[in-house]
Amino acid sequence: MILRCLAGMVLAYAITVAACGSSDDGAGGPSGAGALCGTNGTNQCGSTRQCDVTLGCVECSADDQCPAAEPFCIRGSCETCRSNTDCAAAAPACYPGDHRCRAACTQGSCSGSTPICTATGTCVGCTTAADCPAARPVCDAVTQRCRECEQNSDCPMSQPRCRVREGSCEQCLSNADCGTAAPVCAWGSFRCVPGCTSDAQCAANAPKCNTTSSTCVQCLTNTDCSGATPVCDDAVCVQCENDSQCPTATPRCTNRTCTAG
Repeated sequence: MILRCLAGMVLAYAITVAACGSSDDGAGGPSGAGALCGTNGTNQCGSTRQCDVTLGCVECSADDQCPAAEPFCIRGSCETCRSNTDCAAAAPACYPGDHRCRAACTQGSCSGSTPICTATGTCVGCTTAADCPAARPVCDAVTQRCRECEQNSDCPMSQPRCRVREGSCEQCLSNADCGTAAPVCAWGSFRCVPGCTSDAQCAANAPKCNTTSSTCVQCLTNTDCSGATPVCDDAVCVQCENDSQCPTATPRCTNRTCTAG
């Protein structure tokens, strides 16, 4: 059952908050219970990605975590090249938009979202902020593409937080950015939504806050249950999950209830 491992998840939550809930650094870093890697400061990056306190869920944090075919860790992703010196003669130009080696451009050969041919032979979206439109006024030094922001001060009051990796302005990056009416910064949408962040926000009939889903539930572990329903199964206190939890007089666990058989 899903809730059988919630005790471990609660411990993981505490560890993740310590790792991913750093104070605001002015450049989009999370504060309070961060939402960059999961709601309520949880780490929902999965087994193939790791939580970075500024970038969110990433493939890597250093070059040595990348495979030989994509040996460079750039802003949390494993890439083919970092500069032209990493490319072979057949495709000598490292295009910063996707860090792939390609043939060098010539004046007039670039188009679309990367119309500028640089002196190093790469097609880029911008070389300075002057090349960018008002909606995306920042020329990102890493990708040489126009973005909304590189720090919080680039964002409007309606979306005051800069998500550094994507260069996008968001309503929130952590619960600390939200008010009491909608106290949870949702992972993925980065919007402030209703929900719980602690048991104190839950009612008596569902007194425990599942911080992973921001929902109030009856129980998280068996210690939250007592009396005739001592077992927590899928967030509900029940008599049993299996026969071993039943007394001799009613030894069979049927539909989470101990019966005579």
